[in-house]
Amino acid sequence: MHWKQFLTPVQSVAPQKALAMLNSDSSIQLIDVRQPVEYSDGHIPGARLIPLGNLLDQLCELDKEKPVLVYCAIGGRSRVAAQLLSGQKFQNIYNITGGLKSWKGWESTGEYDQGLQLFTGLESLEEILLVAYTMELALNEFYTEMANHVTNEQAASLFLSLANIEKEHETNIASQYAEFTGKVFPKNLNASETLEGGLTTAEYMSRLGADMETPHDILIFAMSIECQAMDLYLRASDKAPNAAIKKELLLLSSEEKSHLNRLADVMDSIYVSKE
Repeated sequence: MHWKQFLTPVQSVAPQKALAMLNSDSSIQLIDVRQPVEYSDGHIPGARLIPLGNLLDQLCELDKEKPVLVYCAIGGRSRVAAQLLSGQKFQNIYNITGGLKSWKGWESTGEYDQGLQLFTGLESLEEILLVAYTMELALNEFYTEMANHVTNEQAASLFLSLANIEKEHETNIASQYAEFTGKVFPKNLNASETLEGGLTTAEYMSRLGADMETPHDILIFAMSIECQAMDLYLRASDKAPNAAIKKELLLLSSEEKSHLNRLADVMDSIYVSKE
């Protein structure tokens, strides 16, 4: 390693530009160079955790032919990371100005390996889609149960709407299953013990502490789950055994992002109706 590489100018991008890049190019390698405890407290969905001190040891995990977007807490460590990568012949490297502190997009929480056990040993699209379906089913059942449990009529109506959104996603996954496997989708599947994103209902409730009688809190809860699901599929795609499974996991993540944006629109409509 030569000291001159730390004088190499790096290309920095504003958080808004970084978000646009991630939305338009699925080949970007998003790297979080903070420590695991920082990552667990909050990270950009899909970010791969490689602490700065481990970066050179884990270079083999990165593709020099694909663009790299790095960030840290406020931009200092990621700037050093970008210079290190430049010194290792990486070409398209971008540092997010201001780091996570300046980030305005969605955020997820939890350890880097959280939920990935759900995909351990899954080698086929069929298995991936069945796991995804049972998680959707679990969330649908939870929302339906909550609609029958809460006393606030607006909250009950919102829970039913959320259940219908999950039902749509279940239908999409079943269609993808038939298309990719040529098989009839299995009947009478049982819901997973975990919801989308790889956590149980109790874990989500404990983390988020939402008031399930308040529409605002319900939407925050639902959006958090969709964000965790988007994050999980993105992280799982990094470990996909082949290109076809990687593509499907990225598609599932994209669908979760679409759901997240739909919920954001509902949230906006609630505030508009109050004005």
